[in-house]
Parts: sequence; structure tokens; C-alpha cells
Amino acid sequence: MEIDFEGIELGGEIPQVLCETHLTIRQQEQPERYALALLKLLQGVRKYLKTRHGREITVRAVKHGLLILDDREAAAYNPKRYADGLRIARRAHRRLMAVDVTKLTPEERTKHGKAVERQGTQLLMMRDKPKDIPVPAVKRATPKLFGQT
Repeated sequence: MEIDFEGIELGGEIPQVLCETHLTIRQQEQPERYALALLKLLQGVRKYLKTRHGREITVRAVKHGLLILDDREAAAYNPKRYADGLRIARRAHRRLMAVDVTKLTPEERTKHGKAVERQGTQLLMMRDKPKDIPVPAVKRATPKLFGQT
């Protein structure tokens, strides 16, 4: 699948019709195959834009087409995606904690325990912490030698 990426610019769009033409798959006829091919096309566009701009560029699949986000759009979109990922991770951890370990083999229990511990630690580290931690003044407990400041 050779596609000319030269006309792609930040803030641009590759509509569904153009994607279908390049992929030679119609979304209405083969939706699953089209979705997979669109993801492959999305990766190709990302790779091209990375080599062209020298940095990661955000590309989204929207309404069966591709949307190339400019910096302002990416700054608004990516934090939401990050928060969504954390929400998914928290839900998965809750489900993992609900597993009945009495029905697991000893090896599976060990793996399960390690997974619960690892995920719990990671989620705990990602929680919001206070930005400024007050540091109390420390009084010197050892005596000073004469003449030293």
C-alpha cells in the first residue's frame, strides 16, 4: 500500500473517502477489515510525520477517517486520553482485587499476588500528591567547635 503523504499537514484531515480509496476497502462492506487497515494507515501517517517533523505527532481515527492534530488540539486531546487510561487501569485493578484466590493454583496465587502488589504500587505513585511539602527547620543537635560557623 503505497500512499503519498506529502500533502498531509498539521491540523489536516484524511477523509473516509480518501482512506477507502487508498486502502481499496469500503467501510460499509467490510467494517472489521477496514478498521484494521485504517489503524495500519494511521501508524504509517504517524511514522511519516515523525520523520518529517522530528517529533511525535498525534493522529486520531475519527468517523472512519484520520485527523492530524495540530499542537493546540494535541495539547487538549492527550491529557484526556491519559486520564482515560488511568481510569481504565483503576477499574482493571479493582477487578483484579475481586478475584477469588481460593480457586487459583499456588503458582497462580503467587502471580496474582505479585500483580496486585505491582499494580497497587503503580496506582498509588500516580495519585495526586501535594506540590509543596513543607520542610521544617532543623536545629543542630551536635555541638559546634569554636571558631566554626
